[in-house]
Amino acid sequence: MAGIQETKEAIKGIAELLVVIKELAKDGIDLSDAVALGSKVVSDEAFRSALVKAVQGAQHIPAEVKDLDAAEVGELLGVIADVLAGKKDPVA
Repeated sequence: MAGIQETKEAIKGIAELLVVIKELAKDGIDLSDAVALGSKVVSDEAFRSALVKAVQGAQHIPAEVKDLDAAEVGELLGVIADVLAGKKDPVA
């Protein structure tokens, strides 16, 4: 069993990025959104950390996904739900 830590971190980082993009794009998308996203990456340590964790260890994700069981799928769905609900640090 490979575990799912890297997959959880990737999902969390991607989901958090999508939440920020959704918020920035409420009024349409323009260059100011890219600037705002860059500013968030620079100024928000938790957000930056989630993005870094999302890509570190990504090479392990295929093995983790290949070895998923039903409980792990449920855990991954829980991570997504927690991020979308705004809960902090769903990847412990």
